[in-house]
Amino acid sequence: MTVQLTDVTGQPIPGRIDLDFARVTGDAGVGGVAADVNSTGSVTELTVHGLECRGGPGTLYRVSASTDHYRTYSFFQLIREDRVTTASDDVEFWVKPGDVKGITSPAFGRLPAEARRLLTDATMVRERNEDADLVGLSGEALYDAMGPLRQACFLNIVTKAAHAATTGAIIEEFERLLVCRQDRFFATVKKGLPNRVRKSVLYKSAPDDLHPPLNGYVKSAEGSFKSQDAHANIQVTFQQARATGALAADIDIDESSGIRHGFEVIANAVFRKRTNPYLIREFMASADRLKRSLVPPYGFRF
Repeated sequence: MTVQLTDVTGQPIPGRIDLDFARVTGDAGVGGVAADVNSTGSVTELTVHGLECRGGPGTLYRVSASTDHYRTYSFFQLIREDRVTTASDDVEFWVKPGDVKGITSPAFGRLPAEARRLLTDATMVRERNEDADLVGLSGEALYDAMGPLRQACFLNIVTKAAHAATTGAIIEEFERLLVCRQDRFFATVKKGLPNRVRKSVLYKSAPDDLHPPLNGYVKSAEGSFKSQDAHANIQVTFQQARATGALAADIDIDESSGIRHGFEVIANAVFRKRTNPYLIREFMASADRLKRSLVPPYGFRF
């Protein structure tokens, strides 16, 4: 059996990968013998020899692939005699967010132009105590001070908001960053953005109950809109400044309906009552496995 082994972005896993072959119960598993196989790091394709099976119909195994810092991936595989079979599923390892110690992100100067603009024009405000350390910062200093969780969230959102196929590349409508947290950011936006998303087939109206406005702002009659893709949806919830009427938005990404991963349904990305940006990255990367057009530009450190 030949099987593909990568992370969710299509890159090799650096550590050892263990493959456990267990024959299924009942007639389908007749002739099988449990086996354990392992590979060294940075192998993206592995061929496994010597699996026992019965002649004719073959033997059905349950295959579980595991490696440090990533979720176990499982699938069923029929093994037949005297042939090398392509695995019924490619193994795509999803990270365990709690194992991530930090991220490897691009330097400020290597960010897309729209991302640099948002950071350079930022006027950071203190809404909560957690926002205080970013007040007064902009540009590269702001980017560096965000730390891994907030930086990951920022990179997730700007990647998604720049994606023409799923969001209409609405990042060009974002003006100044105001607040950045691990699960969302707030920014002033151009007055034409509400009409743009309202008329777009890429968006639908969404509840705004969980999106209270910043201090000095009120909920806008423009409402809230969410992209209609199956998962990794961007949501834009509008608010207005009491004093000036200037338009801003609470912008976040969630996993929506989740996806099936091996035998596991990844149902939500909530970590300590907040969306975990590392798992959101995995949802985004998995949304376009062929072109890899939605992979945020950072990796993980364990």
